[in-house]
Amino acid sequence: MKQITTVDHSGKQLLSMMVVAGVIFSGMTFFMLSEGFATTLSENDFKTLCDTGLCFDPTTAMFPTGVFIQQSQNFDSQIMNQNSESFSAFRAVKTSVMDFDLTDSSAILYSVKDSFVREGLQTSNEGSNDVLRVMGTGPTNNRALIGFDDSQIGTVLENRSLESAKLKIFVVDNDGKWQEGQSVIIRSLTENWEEGIGANAPFANFVGTQKGVTWDCSSKDNDCTNWDGGSFMATVTDSVVISNEMSGKWIEFDVTKDIEAYLNGAPNYGWIIMKNDEDASGRINIAARETQTNTPQLELIFT
Repeated sequence: MKQITTVDHSGKQLLSMMVVAGVIFSGMTFFMLSEGFATTLSENDFKTLCDTGLCFDPTTAMFPTGVFIQQSQNFDSQIMNQNSESFSAFRAVKTSVMDFDLTDSSAILYSVKDSFVREGLQTSNEGSNDVLRVMGTGPTNNRALIGFDDSQIGTVLENRSLESAKLKIFVVDNDGKWQEGQSVIIRSLTENWEEGIGANAPFANFVGTQKGVTWDCSSKDNDCTNWDGGSFMATVTDSVVISNEMSGKWIEFDVTKDIEAYLNGAPNYGWIIMKNDEDASGRINIAARETQTNTPQLELIFT
């Protein structure tokens, strides 16, 4: 009888130890997934995950969203109200460059880099986002950037005469706040920029390893002195009026003069797309090259 009692007592001790260990493990796990998460994974861990083609999206998994707000970034109530964003789950952060389509009379080139910059999160890179956001809301403006390959332009126009050039973008959705209609303008960029691998502010930007374009800088490897939301020509290349009904449709800008300038020796850094009145409300999302459908296009027409 005494032996059975001893075994029973030992069993209760083992069970108690397992319960305590479980509580401790649960507490450690909760800490790792909340305030302690940022210090648990090293900078290389974050970078390795993004470099292998995956970036984390907090809204589709059981992690506290606040953990993934970018370090050293003001995130007040105004920003929180403005950032009603659509996210996607784990996905590839880069796609291969599409070849161009060539006929006797025209050619279609596809963007080789695109992103958008955010005044509300000035050190956030969006190079892997599947949309390019153009938005005007005062202190939280968004501007889109699109670039094409110089060698493709040169190949297409070799021994051909340019008649016209159009930048075509696809409006995925519209927030319906454009009143009677507002102008969206494009300007030629005057500084080179790097696309980057960030998306929707968290994770890829969390430890500051990305080098892609932000509101503050064209690239972490470049001098950021003259960037501040983009370094671009004062002259507007072209403009398009956006109404509330502009959704699920293509729009196009005449960029003939910019391509002619490139053919005459000017550098080609692509274009920035922004609202003419950035203090007025209104947002559109443009399909980025990561969607692999409705990719931004440069159409070149030959004489």
